[in-house]
Amino acid sequence: MERAAVIAGHLTAVKAPEVLTSSSADGLARVKLNRPSKLNSLSLGMIRELEQAYSQLIAGKAKCVLLSGEGRAFCAGGDVAAVREESLNGGSLPFDFFYEEYALIHTIATMWHQHQIPQVAIWNGITMGGGVGLSAHGRFRVCTEKILFAKPETKIGLFPDVGSTWMLPRLSAGKAVGLYIGLTGARLKAADCLWSGLATHFIPSERLPELEQRLAALGAELTESSIQDVLDQLSAHPDQDKATLQPHAAAIERCFCFKTMGEIFRALEKEQDDQVWAGSTLKALRQMSPTSLKLTLEACLLNAEPTVSIGQALSTEYRMVQRCVLRPQPFSDFYEGIRAVLIDKKPD
Repeated sequence: MERAAVIAGHLTAVKAPEVLTSSSADGLARVKLNRPSKLNSLSLGMIRELEQAYSQLIAGKAKCVLLSGEGRAFCAGGDVAAVREESLNGGSLPFDFFYEEYALIHTIATMWHQHQIPQVAIWNGITMGGGVGLSAHGRFRVCTEKILFAKPETKIGLFPDVGSTWMLPRLSAGKAVGLYIGLTGARLKAADCLWSGLATHFIPSERLPELEQRLAALGAELTESSIQDVLDQLSAHPDQDKATLQPHAAAIERCFCFKTMGEIFRALEKEQDDQVWAGSTLKALRQMSPTSLKLTLEACLLNAEPTVSIGQALSTEYRMVQRCVLRPQPFSDFYEGIRAVLIDKKPD
């Protein structure tokens, strides 16, 4: 009896895989982030597992990748607290983590155009930081009523990376909306994600099992067009009561159309038609790292140029992130930002 209890204890202590993958003869590959206790935040080990998984799926000519997260988050971002800790101790994680993360993002971002493998990402919960990088560059992004989307990096002394300085200025809602999202770290729900173009579809979470079943049932007919049809058939209209972008679209365009932070601040201070929104936006921006705000704006404007590829943008972001992570204050706010927001969890 005692021996059986010891064996059972060992079995329960075995660490669950942090990335779950499966493929079937129908061509549908499933990838699930499985670190729910950490909101599926990406560790270096997870990044390496994902890179291997995607490389195998591409080589095996998968027809579609269904990407999801276990628990109440799709992915809350990269484990930057671990990066900070090892950086302070002189470790190599700041180099390795971002280099390998960006390489993974490039693999996923080019999977559709280079290999004609569409990805369907399921945003069924918290979707931030590196989680956006894993999914936003794919062919389809499905949000549910549980989505909480944000790019909050300017508050921790970084900038919206993982290709976001390339993606945000290209949103269908316009460059100004992308800049607003990246600079303010605004928290968005389903209506905002769909209207801005961050998400391609809204599907209620109760329909997700049906979505997976219908994709699997396509079999030999699993193509971009048939996937689009299934997503369209299951789509619904999100709750507009929680929308924060479209109701202020005109003011966002007026205030975030400039090339310097000084001009943006002055436009917000002078805003007359949407004063309450302008006041709250100013308050949010004043809580962010001033250096990060300027970096974000400059990088978004640079990478918005039509001649810049996602690969070039990621290369630029890697050089930027190394400067942020490896330089102490007052040259970088990264260490203080991580400590205040993620470790001490200060509200402001």
